Amino acid sequence: MRQGLPYGVFFNLILTCTSAIQTLKDITDLQSATIPIKSFPRHGLILLHWFANNVAINSSGDMQLTFDVGQGSFGLHCYKDSAKDAPFESSQSHYYSLGDLECRTARMFPFYVTHDFHNSVDSSPKNLDRILIQVPKNNPRNIEKVFIVEYKGQGCKYDQEYAYEISTRLLTQIKALGSDIGCDPNDPRLNFSLCEFLNYQQKAAKVLMVYPETRGLEWFLPLAGYDIDSRFNDFSQASFCALQINGEAIDICSSPSYQISDVIPNKAKLEVKSTSGGYAKITWSGIPEDVARMKLDIGIYRSRTDTVPLEFYPLDRMTHGSKETSVPLNPGLQVRLLQSETVSSYIFFGTTYYTTVWKGPEFHEANKVPPVNIRGYQSSLQLYTEDGYACARLYIHKSFGNWKNVFDKAWVGFYTSDAADNAHYKANEWCTNFQKSSQNDCPLDYEIYQYNSGLSIGPGVQARFLLTKHYASEKARTAPWTE
Repeated sequence: MRQGLPYGVFFNLILTCTSAIQTLKDITDLQSATIPIKSFPRHGLILLHWFANNVAINSSGDMQLTFDVGQGSFGLHCYKDSAKDAPFESSQSHYYSLGDLECRTARMFPFYVTHDFHNSVDSSPKNLDRILIQVPKNNPRNIEKVFIVEYKGQGCKYDQEYAYEISTRLLTQIKALGSDIGCDPNDPRLNFSLCEFLNYQQKAAKVLMVYPETRGLEWFLPLAGYDIDSRFNDFSQASFCALQINGEAIDICSSPSYQISDVIPNKAKLEVKSTSGGYAKITWSGIPEDVARMKLDIGIYRSRTDTVPLEFYPLDRMTHGSKETSVPLNPGLQVRLLQSETVSSYIFFGTTYYTTVWKGPEFHEANKVPPVNIRGYQSSLQLYTEDGYACARLYIHKSFGNWKNVFDKAWVGFYTSDAADNAHYKANEWCTNFQKSSQNDCPLDYEIYQYNSGLSIGPGVQARFLLTKHYASEKARTAPWTE
């Protein structure tokens, strides 16, 4: 059973030992630091790349998040200061941990962050890395300090030897790598000699072969010291071995570490989409022709931990395609590329065994779209789905104690098109009738209230918040649901 991290242990390491923690001032410091996150399947560097591109830094070095940490998006986990003996560095700060990919809301991450988590065979080190954020209690979008650490699950603590503070300069450099060379003065590539540039360019090409194409990632991983050569060698060797379908056995291919999953390149996509009637649609693209020629199936699973598909279909050698299913759209659904084998046990009966070749991301209940602010109020609105129905979620800030009085006449309408007039809703409900969520994912600053409309989710569906009975009182609308 996975144990939680005691608050006291956490703060003893991070907060009282802050003075002993080394600060990585720039990308050169990161490259020279001896950190185990620089090898496959660790996700710390990729997590750091994502974070750097989701934080705003002004000319004074002040950092601000582009999303509200108090809503628990992207798997953010808060640490409360309820323990009297917890040695907080500041009574005016909150602390958040980012990077637990087993968390439900971590499904909001783009697939390049969770790529190795879903598809690496070696499970032990693929969810150890965390980014820790220190924010002021009175303005949690502002960031005071950032750390990257290694979580030791069995010991319920972080490894003090591998805890580092991340400077704003390093974050700025990481972000600059996503720009064209010469467009950003913070770009570390500007200091390269021609020989250095060509060397890193070769490594960048290897990253592009293995990971989903993400602006700047192909440069950042080699510059940070990630062992892309070993990762690429495994990819290349597995590509050769897995495709010896009709040939004789080859000694170098006998290692169980080589899997067909290592052959799938960055352009391969397995995704859960939505039909117009609230059911899941399997889509796939970018499957290598050599892999597609194998006798493979495409299946949909209830969650990443399930071993038997809800439905599956033959791939029929198609490198891309889609299949509408009879599975209601739900959070956690996952598409997998499969090898299946039926073993006869009796004359008329057999057992089918499934081997996963490749996994796509888990479906996020809100299609990875964060809540939208309700103008003028400390609250937000989010459209999500459950059992194939359109649902709405209200995030009410805990300081907004009289919200039921203020929202006494407020309601949420559900629409099938962004162009529909406010009067042409398909379903609606008073906000005061929304049910309080029992989920305990610790959105520290908000209470969550939810409503299931009974309207099928599908492309174009939208939720809108109206403050009064008047149709001109709209204060928020979600983005239309995409396929």
